[in-house]
Amino acid sequence: MEHTFWHNKWAINQVGFHLDYVHPLLKRNLALFEVNGRLRNSGKIFIPLCGKTLDIEFLLSQGYQVVAVELSEIAVKEIFSQLNVQPTIRAWQGGKVYQFEKLTIFVGDYFSLTQKDLGEVSFVYDRAALIALPEKMRLEYAQHMVKITQHSPQLLITLDYDQTIAGGPPFAVPAAEVEALYGGAYPIQLIEEADIISEEPRFKAKGLTSFYQRAYKLK
Repeated sequence: MEHTFWHNKWAINQVGFHLDYVHPLLKRNLALFEVNGRLRNSGKIFIPLCGKTLDIEFLLSQGYQVVAVELSEIAVKEIFSQLNVQPTIRAWQGGKVYQFEKLTIFVGDYFSLTQKDLGEVSFVYDRAALIALPEKMRLEYAQHMVKITQHSPQLLITLDYDQTIAGGPPFAVPAAEVEALYGGAYPIQLIEEADIISEEPRFKAKGLTSFYQRAYKLK
């Protein structure tokens, strides 16, 4: 998808994908990746295509370091405004970097990120990145993820629905595709699955009768 698509969404505040609460799947399942209540190694969590998610504040409150990437500078500015802190800003090869204490956000193209940029990552939290991409981009996305995070454990959240009735984004990513994208790099475990069509009136109005949300442990 063109960058202008997402820039326009943020410019007109058409961000229905944003949640005004911490994602329950993160709160319920973070402990599955911890040992004695903490993530191993660096304790650094990577969030791709983070938007202005409130999940960042939750993870910071748990004492973790968070590094994220987001295309829209509008979204990144809103994160720091929500946190009521003033970040330092510097340049990187893909755009800008906003930083304050344990939070670092790269503003720019995800595919410009390198393993050196991220450093050692303990955990990847993908709530809204893979499902934001059309099918033709998802393999490149997954391959880049494995490369820059060095096979770090991942909590992946997907959606699955009939795209002949309603189109994305967010896009449907069926279980078979998750296996095709990541099965060569990780053991994959389905940890939660629920039909949440009752919570998605926009998609229900389009004629969908089911709308599955799944959480996977890649570790």
